[in-house]
Amino acid sequence: MTAVVASASVYVPAAMAQSAPSNAELANLVKQQAAQIQRLNARIDQLEQQRSGQGASQTASSGMSANAANGGAPRQTQPSVPSGKAAEKATYASNGQSNASLEQRVSKLEKDSVKVDWSDGAPELSSPNGDYTFGIGGRIQYDFSGTTGSDYNSRNITGSEFRRIRLDAHGKVAGWLMYKSELDFAGNSVGIRDMYLAAQKNFELGKGVVYLGSKFSDSGLDGRTSSKYTWFTERNTVANAISLAPGAYNVGVSTAFYGKHDDHISFAVTNGSTNDSNKSSDNVLIRSRAHWDPINTGNTIVHLGANGYYEDYSSGHSGFSDRTIIADHYNGNLRVEGPELNADSSTSYGFELAGLTGPFAAGAEYGRLDVNARNGGTDTHIDAYSAQVGVSLTGEKFGYSTKQGVWTHPDVAHPVTQGGIGAWQLMARYQAVNAHHSAIYGGGTGHGTTVGLSWYLNDYMRVLLDDTLWQTDNRSGSYTGVDNGNTVSARTQIVF
Repeated sequence: MTAVVASASVYVPAAMAQSAPSNAELANLVKQQAAQIQRLNARIDQLEQQRSGQGASQTASSGMSANAANGGAPRQTQPSVPSGKAAEKATYASNGQSNASLEQRVSKLEKDSVKVDWSDGAPELSSPNGDYTFGIGGRIQYDFSGTTGSDYNSRNITGSEFRRIRLDAHGKVAGWLMYKSELDFAGNSVGIRDMYLAAQKNFELGKGVVYLGSKFSDSGLDGRTSSKYTWFTERNTVANAISLAPGAYNVGVSTAFYGKHDDHISFAVTNGSTNDSNKSSDNVLIRSRAHWDPINTGNTIVHLGANGYYEDYSSGHSGFSDRTIIADHYNGNLRVEGPELNADSSTSYGFELAGLTGPFAAGAEYGRLDVNARNGGTDTHIDAYSAQVGVSLTGEKFGYSTKQGVWTHPDVAHPVTQGGIGAWQLMARYQAVNAHHSAIYGGGTGHGTTVGLSWYLNDYMRVLLDDTLWQTDNRSGSYTGVDNGNTVSARTQIVF
């Protein structure tokens, strides 16, 4: 509707701009203005009538009839040439009251209209005051994997998969009640991911949110970062072996408070979880995480974080190797074995450190999981750590959320879809995990070095290529002893 208002501007022919207009030219200008305003009035009348349910076929208030044969568009009739006081009256109307009336009517239509926001790549509808919204979202990630160099032929495999195919609906009601329903269709099955109701409230020091249902775990810097924006195709060993061991999506009550000073704290109590393999449990889990950015100059940010949880196993837990990925998700044989014991409970804690300045970014995490054996058995633990650095080859800043303390996407300065080269990022990571602290329960150790190249075509499309040199030393399981190899991983994705 802004264009409608702008089109009501006075039209000045080029010839008239060069010399003082004559009376005849002024009269012709008044005639053009009057005709233009009449047409705009007719168009606004139609919109107002459609909104009020009267339909667009009624006669416009300017006296111009609707042209039914032209799809309801007003017939643009030319008014007679005003003269004397009539011309003077038309001039006053065109420059004063009518223009003001048009602006008021257009403003009212804008305030009463449903708004559509495409900034996240998919439409989100909202009421004029923003209290009611509804949107859709999702992601498609297609991965390729190829491994060579292992002493075990069954580890040297190549293949591809749809890693994630997700679709969600989300929104809010009355400004404070939020909802989200997300399903994943990858792996020849349908799994629930985010599925919750939430209530939010603003306070003097920030915003508080309470979630009820299945919610993505606030588990660490890399663990909490969405798979849409992780630097590499796989999260680090701290996330895979420690922080996400109870499952990426926990069912219960989660709370979060987002402060006004680049900080947040979360707390969750759940009784059951669903991980990426759609495995469920009824274990009681108490989890918390907090982050703070003590330095944030806009160009330079320093991130500090800590996280931890306590999990009580209702019927014992026999193994901790199902999520300890060292190189690639597709090749399930590339894992570090975890201890096999009848566990009663476990306690985890972790620390996060990250920094961003200009086109450079870096992050490091450490995590430890203490496992308590059932019936007086010997306890054990798992350690993991990771460090990564990156540089934006095209100058964009790495994406980071000061609200949640997670990585996000960069703001692509020159999208390929607009004739640019997109955003290119070069990254490197070293990670390790040690799950062999007791000869009784076996387990293993492993480490890997990954170099990655990420190409964001725009804010929604991305191509990612990783090359990982890895080593495992398992004391139990199918792949015992020291083994080395190289895994190349690639991903194409679109998110909305």
